[in-house]
Amino acid sequence: MKYYILNGTFRPDRPEGPAFKEALDAHHAYLNPMVASGKILVSGPKPGGGGVMLLKAEDMAEVQALIDNDPFVVRGVQTYEVTEFMAFNVQPEVKDWFGK
Repeated sequence: MKYYILNGTFRPDRPEGPAFKEALDAHHAYLNPMVASGKILVSGPKPGGGGVMLLKAEDMAEVQALIDNDPFVVRGVQTYEVTEFMAFNVQPEVKDWFGK
C-alpha cells in the first residue's frame, strides 16, 4: 500500500452560489464512503479555498481515478497536487491505518 497527500486548490473560474453548493454536496457524498472504508484517513478544507486529504491506494493509477471522478474536479471547482510519501514516524492511534 502507498500513501498520498492530495492538496486541492480552488480554480479561479470555479462555479459559485448554488452550483458550488451542489458540487460540494456531491464531493462530500463521493468521499464519505472512502472515509468509512478506511481509504481516506482525514480530509478537510484549508484556509483560502481548496482542501487536503491523506489517503492510501495501491498505486498512482488508483489515485488518478479517484481524482478524475471527484465531483469537485468534474464540475471545475478544484485541481489536485499529489505527493506520495512513505510513513516512518506514526502516532500509535493511527498505526493500524498505516499497517505498522
